[in-house]
Amino acid sequence: MFLEILLKILSIFLLVGIGYFVYKIRLVPYDALTTLNAFVLNVAVPCMILQSMQRNEINDRIFNDIIWSMIAFAIVTIVIAVITTLVINRIKSIPAEDKGIYSVQLAFTNCGFMGYPLTTVMFGQYGLFLAIIMNIIFTTFMYSIGVVMLLHKKGEKLFTMKLMVRMLSVPFLSSIAGLLIFISGFHFPAFIDSTLQLMAATVSPVAMFIVGINLSNSKIKEIFTPRNLLLCVVSLIVVPFFTLGVDMLLPVSNFVMVVHVFLMAMPSAAITTILCNRYNKNAKLAAEGVASTTFFSLGTLALWTFFLTKLFL
Repeated sequence: MFLEILLKILSIFLLVGIGYFVYKIRLVPYDALTTLNAFVLNVAVPCMILQSMQRNEINDRIFNDIIWSMIAFAIVTIVIAVITTLVINRIKSIPAEDKGIYSVQLAFTNCGFMGYPLTTVMFGQYGLFLAIIMNIIFTTFMYSIGVVMLLHKKGEKLFTMKLMVRMLSVPFLSSIAGLLIFISGFHFPAFIDSTLQLMAATVSPVAMFIVGINLSNSKIKEIFTPRNLLLCVVSLIVVPFFTLGVDMLLPVSNFVMVVHVFLMAMPSAAITTILCNRYNKNAKLAAEGVASTTFFSLGTLALWTFFLTKLFL
């Protein structure tokens, strides 16, 4: 099990290396970032959202797991978002324009791009099902609360008309449509579902490829800075322990708790880099955070898996 998860994480991390390498030898121009970002945000991610929101028939136990997994994920995400925003806003050494990036990277993990394949390997199809359910909350919050955190400036009103307009992206609207699909139980015809699955499968490799291109302008010493190392400690150790503590206070099943903690132990969300490109924020800084947390997650995810399965399953 230990080796299996290490190899799976390594295969995803290598996608970052490919993006880095092909740009360095100029096989792909840096200008391609604009097109790749647009493809992921406006095409691939919406397809993944719409496809993953379809559901099968559910019994009472599964229904209870669904409801409490969504509640637990929402509570933890909101609390972490509030705490990190308040704390980071008080740190004067962090430039004002970068504060939102750190807050988003602590509150939102790579629970989709890395979470789906790793959860399937470690916890099977039911684990993947719960990961998809929790990703409903992630997607809705990431493209609403996450965008506000990224763009909000200290002293501004939290929800201005300008911010609301900038939030109206294709992924955000897709997440709303996805919630309606989930609630209604709607299913796409088989041939459309197959097309959506094929498009959704491009999200992880292309997103990590984009991270690699963004990192091509960074030096190794810029990735493993003391600030990024602190980000790794909080993101990969403190946040999962906090999640575990909250879940133990809620009436969630052990399996839901294990999957939730596992997803919150993922590295920072790769989509943060893409959103930074989209909204003209510091994408280089975001890519460095994603790379450093992904690198150290090679070890921490394996440890979390061992710890969680031994104690709770």
